[in-house]
This record gives sequence, structure tokens and C-alpha cells, in this order.
Amino acid sequence: MIRWTKKPYTYPTKKELSERLNDLGIGANSLRTIERDMEKLRDEYSIDIRHDNVKNGYYLYVPSDEDVEDFNQFVSLLERRERLDFLQSAVTSIRDAGNYLQFERNEQFIGAGCLPVLWEALRCQKVVQFEYASYAAEHSIPTIRKVEPGILFEYRNRWYLDAWDIEKGGIRTFGLDRMGNPMVVGQTISTKRTAVYKALRKQVIGVTIPTGAMAEQVVLRFNKLEAKYVQSLPLHSSQRTVQETNSHVDIALLVVLNHELEREILAFGEAVEVLEPAYLRETITRRVSQVGNFYS
Repeated sequence: MIRWTKKPYTYPTKKELSERLNDLGIGANSLRTIERDMEKLRDEYSIDIRHDNVKNGYYLYVPSDEDVEDFNQFVSLLERRERLDFLQSAVTSIRDAGNYLQFERNEQFIGAGCLPVLWEALRCQKVVQFEYASYAAEHSIPTIRKVEPGILFEYRNRWYLDAWDIEKGGIRTFGLDRMGNPMVVGQTISTKRTAVYKALRKQVIGVTIPTGAMAEQVVLRFNKLEAKYVQSLPLHSSQRTVQETNSHVDIALLVVLNHELEREILAFGEAVEVLEPAYLRETITRRVSQVGNFYS
């Protein structure tokens, strides 16, 4: 599958494309086949690859009113589907797949039934109403919430909705597992805040965004073995290696400090040490001490 970049002119000219095909022993007729494939991409997926006569090259056309991040999310969806499509050609019988593959799944997830209604509200840009009960309050009685939906996102097999709470006048995050009887109402969303939601999500590991919180640099020291796992699957898109020695690797993140970040750190146990910020180091120290009290 083509890997898109933000550089507008990364595709070969017709001459270069023909030369590459010839090098592979592919005839010139294949160029017309590729052009037909481009037409198919445009018709089926609205992916428009155009030829620029001035630069004499191919480029990916993205409308000026389309967010590049939105397009990247779309490409990510195609990539996920592609990973599963191999089953159609690589596995002779779908029953055989069960012998060799095992996927993560959580069939007990409560709230999946809300997805179609929320998706319809997002697609039509309409206000949605639902009953909502918090886990934090014991014996919480569901209340009616009316929101302008923003984005749906998934974290650890649970789905969440970032939305503008009309009554409270602010952005809130709602877990679908605590949501009941959602319905689309006739009111149209007053302000599109998609860019705001996405900007907030870029700074966060997990779900929680404390009010007024700003991203801070977090430096974690991993032992050499654990660092290999963290480097192969980064904790966050901002992750970078700042120092590497024979005994440890220091990794920096630029993220909001929240409950999920603390949980990620605690999950590494003795393989990680928080170097900064000092507040987070103190918090983890206190929580580790509390855990130790359970076993003393």
C-alpha cells in the first residue's frame, strides 16, 4: 500500500514510472493499468492522485478545506483493513485462521450499541442526548445530558466521546459504557470544535484531561531490556530517546499528567524510574509505597 507523506510531490514522472516498470520486466501497458487503478482509487475511496504538468510528476491531491490529520486517519483505517484482507488470499479456509491467529477482543464491552447513534449524530452534525451515570459517584443516578458531539476515540477496548456539554458550557469526555438511551435531536451543532478536540487528544495518553492542564516533559529511565519494548512501540507520539548507556535508556515524553500516565508507569514496575517532573516522581513514589503496604 502507498505510504502517504505531507510532501506534495513524491510520485515519479510518467517517464520514471515507465523506466521502473521496465527494470522490473513489466511492459508499457502496465502504465495504463496503473492509471486505471488511480481512477478506481478515486471512485471507491475518494483518493485523488493527479499529474502536475509543470513539475511533471504525480501528487496526492488533498482539498484545501480538508484537514491532513483527517486524511491520515482515513489512511489508517485502510491500513487496518488491509492487514485483515490478507486472510482472503493467504488462508485457504477461514476456519484455518483460528488455528494460527488470536486477536485482542473484549466481547463484554458495554456501550457498543451507542456507536451507531453517535456516528449518525457526528455525520449529520446534530446534537445528541443521552442518560449518563458516573462511576466516580457511588450509587450515581443517571442524568440527562445534551451535547454537541466532537470525536469518538478508543482506548484499551473502550470507546469514548469528546463533546461540548451544552448545559455545563465546556468540553467533557463521556464513556460509552456509562451512556444509555442515546438519541439524535433536531438541533444542529453551533460550533465545530473538531480541531480543538484533536489538539487536546494529541497531548494525552489515555482519556483524562484535567481542567487547565498543559503538556509537560516527562523523563523516564528504563532498564535496557524494557527500553527495547518501549522503543519498538512508543508510549506516545512525542516519545524520544534522550540518553542511552550500557545500563539504561532515558526516554522523554511531552504529555499531560493524568491518571492513565501514572498507570502506564506503574505497570512497568521495577523496570522504570521517573526522573522528571518532580511532582510526578513524588506521586509515583507515594503510590508504590501504598502498594507495598498491602503486602507488608
